[in-house]
Amino acid sequence: MARTRAFDETEAVRAALGVFWSRGYEATSLSDLEAATGLNRSSLYQTFDSKRGLFARAIALYLQEVIGPRLGVFAKDAPGLEQVTQYFESLATTMATAPPALTRRGCLLVNTATELGPHDAEAKQAVEDYRALLRGHLTRALEGAARAGVLPRKTVARRVELLLGAVIGVLVTARVDPGAAAKLAQATAGEVAGWAG
Repeated sequence: MARTRAFDETEAVRAALGVFWSRGYEATSLSDLEAATGLNRSSLYQTFDSKRGLFARAIALYLQEVIGPRLGVFAKDAPGLEQVTQYFESLATTMATAPPALTRRGCLLVNTATELGPHDAEAKQAVEDYRALLRGHLTRALEGAARAGVLPRKTVARRVELLLGAVIGVLVTARVDPGAAAKLAQATAGEVAGWAG
């Protein structure tokens, strides 16, 4: 008979997520993961197959618990510029009010893009999936604005790419200066609000 696990897998993944997010994938050792999760190496391998398996689970949890709530603004009301403005305002608020130790971690997926993306197909795909998710929300919002006659339809794709770049810029800037990241996010929100004028 198989033994039941005496630990909560989600809590173990959450603990590992904190380490990966703070240190990066390559700088995180198995010893770091053992210390964070309270599990020994054998349990980590039996449960997650490898460090990479645990990292994949950490990314999935990050998408669910960090990115999902942030993108929740796009699920409200009819799509339009207000959703985009609210998204950037929420980023600005987070950057301005969260503890610097938290904001300086940046975004796990953006960090992964710079650390692993150039030479790791699996990591690159995770980042591309995130960008596609964000691009989809931004596109629906701007297409809603175009349908409402607020934006010229021909400018939607270009504006979406500018906004994607702004998001990445905010998240990278947060690593070195959360205050500047907050200002960039707020400026972007103001720019988007101005598109309606």
